[in-house]
Amino acid sequence: MLSPGLLVCCVLCLSQVCQLASSSTCNDRSQYLRFDKCCSKCKPGTFMSSECTDKKDSKCHSCDPDRYQSEWNTLDHCQLHKSCNSNGGFVVENPGTRTTDTICKCQAGMYCVNKDCEICKDNDVCGPGSGVVYKEDGGFTKPVCEKCETGHFSNVSSKLASCQKWSDCGSLQLLENGTSTKDVKCGTLELPPKGRLIIVIALLSTVLFIIIFISFICIGYNQENRIKIRKFINGLKCKDRVGTPIQERVMTENGRILATAADEDNSPEDGTELLVV
Repeated sequence: MLSPGLLVCCVLCLSQVCQLASSSTCNDRSQYLRFDKCCSKCKPGTFMSSECTDKKDSKCHSCDPDRYQSEWNTLDHCQLHKSCNSNGGFVVENPGTRTTDTICKCQAGMYCVNKDCEICKDNDVCGPGSGVVYKEDGGFTKPVCEKCETGHFSNVSSKLASCQKWSDCGSLQLLENGTSTKDVKCGTLELPPKGRLIIVIALLSTVLFIIIFISFICIGYNQENRIKIRKFINGLKCKDRVGTPIQERVMTENGRILATAADEDNSPEDGTELLVV
């Protein structure tokens, strides 16, 4: 016969073995051991309104809109969403849900001073010729001012603006090179007023010459037109001869020239007569 003490010890050991065997069958993520059985945990977005009993399973309830629960749990409440304090320079990056907390970030022109983003600090002002560049510093991103590289410029003082790339003129002409504080200047070269007038006159002269040349070609194929043109040119030659005086010759009976009309004009005013030769 076993003694009462030994019997009690055996019963306790058997109970522990049974509990271990029972617990080994529970899913640690979504279940927990209670009353020697596996009870359900509450899923993310809910909390446990009542624990399980030997006859009933656990009861869960959804979190309120301003609260959340991100894991399977046995808690009797949900966590309150984080508040983004605007006085501290914070704004909401991602609103909270029933399963996620609110994510805050520093407002534009400010940055977090540590990895947990507990405090926001104003960016340094970058003057013309330099821009804001974000760099990793101790596990968080920090804005710093850096001089614009060749091909980039900044013409403002700003806590946010970075250096901008020079414009691409493309089909336009490069009128002026860019600098670290000024963009390139693109456009077309304008001729001075006198130069434009010369070009216009040259174009009009060329067009007029072409028209005249084509007209002469067309007229030349017509015989009647050629005759008219020839008569017109001959008429111009005859008019040129009208102004020249025709010398009239005075002939003697034996064929000798006595005088001409021009000689008569040059005769003395006193009425001296020409002698016959």
